Amino acid sequence: MNLNLLKTTLAAAALGLVSTAAHSTIVIFDDFSSAAGLTLNGNTVANVNNGIDANPVLRLTGASTSQSGSAFSTNTINAATFSTFFNFRITSPGGSIFDCNTEAGADGIVFVAQSVSSSIGGAGQGIGYAGIGSSVGVEFDTWCNAGNNDPSSNHIGIDINGSVNHGPGSPNTLDVATNFDDGSIWSVWIDYDGTDLEVRANQTGVRPAAAMLSRTLDLASILGQNTAYVGFTSGTGADWGNHDIIRWEYRDEFNPIGQAPVPATLALFGLGLAGLGWSRRKRG
Repeated sequence: MNLNLLKTTLAAAALGLVSTAAHSTIVIFDDFSSAAGLTLNGNTVANVNNGIDANPVLRLTGASTSQSGSAFSTNTINAATFSTFFNFRITSPGGSIFDCNTEAGADGIVFVAQSVSSSIGGAGQGIGYAGIGSSVGVEFDTWCNAGNNDPSSNHIGIDINGSVNHGPGSPNTLDVATNFDDGSIWSVWIDYDGTDLEVRANQTGVRPAAAMLSRTLDLASILGQNTAYVGFTSGTGADWGNHDIIRWEYRDEFNPIGQAPVPATLALFGLGLAGLGWSRRKRG
């Protein structure tokens, strides 16, 4: 295939013009200069220059007290099985130290699939997720709430139905040694095969072979349907931090995503989906 034809094929795929008999939907935001296809709520804003990343980011909440925000797909998308990958960065943590914490900064980011509404958002101290029923959330929590049975001030948790209380013994959680709010880019892979939800995260951008945390659940029963609004929430309380999503890919089937960054072919020809927002690709 010559270069011009390859460029044309890649561009067509990026715009959802390549179709086969069997198809699925892929959502890719290589940056957030546009939030087309997303509904932004509360304090969440797109097209933010954070002074660190080369391209605009989605800022779920800024480094201020008592904020809450969310960004969800404007339309529902299949969530009976799925695979998603995203990069986040949390900067400028601050505040005071209390509760069961050893350092300042709050409250974190939650990836959410929910069937309630694209315009929904929760309380700030509930990481923007608290109270969102018919949902599953994967939290990257930077604050220890003793009342929520949090295991530490830096942990991953798999939550359902808008509850951030993990229960006695903090089941379905995992302590993470490196702080999520250390200013570095974190890469996250979340996969659901219809039975088990698996979470992987690191700062290398290379997908780990083994999951860090998993939970068996019936997401269709939790949602009450096979589709969901998918996206992110965040919140701050007495403490704060800038909570930014840098890149996001979502596949509406169990199809685990490899290592970051974007595929070399797209990067080579400058045909990433920056500015195209919510893009639907037909795939074989």
